[in-house]
Amino acid sequence: MPAQNTSPTEFRHRIFWVGLILALLGGQILLMLVMTYMATADASFAIEPDYYQKGIHWDAEAAQQRANARLAWSLEFKLGEEATVFGERTLACTLNDRGGRPLGGAAIDVVAFAHARGNERTAVVLAPAGDGRYEAKLPVRRNGIWEFRFVVRRGPDTFTFTEQRKVEPPGETRS
Repeated sequence: MPAQNTSPTEFRHRIFWVGLILALLGGQILLMLVMTYMATADASFAIEPDYYQKGIHWDAEAAQQRANARLAWSLEFKLGEEATVFGERTLACTLNDRGGRPLGGAAIDVVAFAHARGNERTAVVLAPAGDGRYEAKLPVRRNGIWEFRFVVRRGPDTFTFTEQRKVEPPGETRS
């Protein structure tokens, strides 16, 4: 095998091109790591939890919508005007049957989140307050558009209800 005599200039060119390729590859890896961190660490970047499973079980979602129509229950809710030091407000709802009569004895779970911070979801269980009313303290530290997802279980029946609502600061008049 013949000995290779490389000049210092040729050696510098080889180092430069190999270094440039490695720098570009390293920059791409660093950029992907930064983008992954931004997508997972910032609460304003939200991905629907279990969205793939929800898509696979779309038939169950359609069956739940049919059950909601069959039950014809109505759920109305409001946030209290007073907030605690920790930003908690009372979430009160009333549950009525198709005839408008109050429904007691239900278990109501709520998931609520501000659209601006979709990854910061709060789950609470509403406690019965009598005559078809249910209440719980809900941390509401952000104003804006919120989504409230209710799951009501009463005996063998399950009813779901979702509503988006603008949440104002406590005590502020609504327009």
